[in-house]
Amino acid sequence: MDWINVWIIFATLFSVVSFFPLVNSSHWIFRVFDFLRLQILALLILTLCIGFAFFPLVHSSSWIFYFALLAAIGYQIRVILPYLPRISSQRHHPDGITILSVNVMQKNSSYEKLLELIKEINPCIVLTMETNKSWERALSSLEKHYDHSVKVPKENRYGMHFYSKLELTDSKVHHLISSEHPSIEAHLKDSQGNDFVFWGIHPPPPSPTEKPTARQKDGELMKLAAFVRQSAVPVVVCGDFNNVCWSQSSKQFGRISRMKDARINKGIYATFPAKNRLFRIPIDLFFHSKGVEILNLKVLDPIGSDHLPLLAEIHVVHSEKPNPELKAEQKAVVSEKVEDGKAAAMEENGN
Repeated sequence: MDWINVWIIFATLFSVVSFFPLVNSSHWIFRVFDFLRLQILALLILTLCIGFAFFPLVHSSSWIFYFALLAAIGYQIRVILPYLPRISSQRHHPDGITILSVNVMQKNSSYEKLLELIKEINPCIVLTMETNKSWERALSSLEKHYDHSVKVPKENRYGMHFYSKLELTDSKVHHLISSEHPSIEAHLKDSQGNDFVFWGIHPPPPSPTEKPTARQKDGELMKLAAFVRQSAVPVVVCGDFNNVCWSQSSKQFGRISRMKDARINKGIYATFPAKNRLFRIPIDLFFHSKGVEILNLKVLDPIGSDHLPLLAEIHVVHSEKPNPELKAEQKAVVSEKVEDGKAAAMEENGN
């Protein structure tokens, strides 16, 4: 076997798929390589090292493949770099608000593990996803300690439950794109009387086993971004985005909503899959607007789910959050994505 040709095949493959996310397509085959950037980067570096060790410019054309590998490595590092830790995410404030966000995995019956975790860390707010009626009954004991709740049990792995110790002044369940996928909007007051809005979301992923495209997810994120942009008070959004933090759609969500990804300069905080560290990726995201300070971000121990719980501690600095109106081109982008998402819901799941 000619091993140089084998090396060339892998060098070409890993280099090419690195740039797949730049293709303007919502199909999962292009989006999936956004999720695997860390793993592809490791493979690129390994392939480059093997090349230098065993095939140092054996052929005059070998430089093309070394250049491709170096270009792909540089591109991957450029995308990932803003999420590497540069400042400490471990701070505390006497008025800090702790928020636990966890996708429980609907078929997981280790209810006590989550209840024990909640008892141990005693968060101010709990958001659960993939919670059905069985999970709702199992979590009913939380209502002794959490005065406010919003419950949306579903059997399609998109149920959602919200529990809060903070004063809940208003709440609403939204179906931003499809009736299959609820989101929760909760208006809250902190201990100092500051108003803020909490959103919990869980859009569907593009994958061979879920939706063939990211159109519903993209539409949901854009519609929510427009809602958040109009808010007069600070906002936090968290949940299983089924989207990595560095994806173009996550960044677009941040630009339209004028929110910041809590991971920037703090760390990657990968949460899925819980059982395989090598393939773990950051898809349980947390965004915050002006007026909200991130004090702490932490991935917690497994609870039997395929996701690890994400714990955030925030401080509402002030209640006013004026935002400029969306520009005409931004309105057009939002409208296009939302309409396309609704069309995809009709095509992909009949509603």
